[in-house]
Amino acid sequence: MRPWILFAALALTACDRPPEPAAPASGEAAKPAKPKRLPGDGVRVRAMAPPAELAQAQPAAPSTPPAQPAPRAPQPDSPKLEKLRAGLEQAGFGDLREKIDWSEVEEEYADAAALLQAAGLCVWFDVETGMFPNEHDGLLRQLAAAAGDDLAGVLFQEIPPTEDGDQAEAPYQLHAYADGKRWSVTARNYGDWYDVDAVLRLGNALLRDRGSAKRMLLLFSEDQTAQVVVAPQAVLGAALEQGLLQAGDEAAAREAGKAFEQEVLEKLKAERGAERAPR
Repeated sequence: MRPWILFAALALTACDRPPEPAAPASGEAAKPAKPKRLPGDGVRVRAMAPPAELAQAQPAAPSTPPAQPAPRAPQPDSPKLEKLRAGLEQAGFGDLREKIDWSEVEEEYADAAALLQAAGLCVWFDVETGMFPNEHDGLLRQLAAAAGDDLAGVLFQEIPPTEDGDQAEAPYQLHAYADGKRWSVTARNYGDWYDVDAVLRLGNALLRDRGSAKRMLLLFSEDQTAQVVVAPQAVLGAALEQGLLQAGDEAAAREAGKAFEQEVLEKLKAERGAERAPR
């Protein structure tokens, strides 16, 4: 087994500690409990209902049934795309022919992740948000949508640091509410960059504790964007073993982006220096 595949498998397996006991039933006397720090992922769980304002801020369920989706474009006659789709289905992703929006797939640049993204099973985003606060909760909602029913109804909240004073570089607090409990994790403050690691630790803790077989896996990236696939752990392992997917490192994406920014700044400085030089 390739070393990076073993690393990814160990990272996914680390999310499989036993789930927390269920919250007390309504009407039962609940003893105050301190948050429990769980080994390995730094996620803390305690019995707690979501704040009223958070629940009210979530989008209301539609009052009318959603319209039927428009027919999707058929799979192009392409040996490359057929091979990719067949490989993913063999790994266990199910019948993807009708799930994939083929209009979103560019054959020239297509890979396994592109097909999964077009099927709604992969979330692609820029690790640099360009804003403060970063809205980690919005990213968590995107990932929860990719998990389907397994994270349906979960409410997410980001508590950012203040912009001024000593707290400007303080960490974020990320919360998830479901099943009468709150999951919490501390996210590092990277300025206008997501702490992707904290997001994935929180998401995977939720999936595990709710009895889901699915996990979130960060893919390898050569730039400052990130792709996260959400699928059953065994399926992810098979895709890694077959070489369809390659596990990544969120720090590498962030550092790649910063290196590019530095390169642009150096280029601008050189151009300005040349303009100011005496002729």
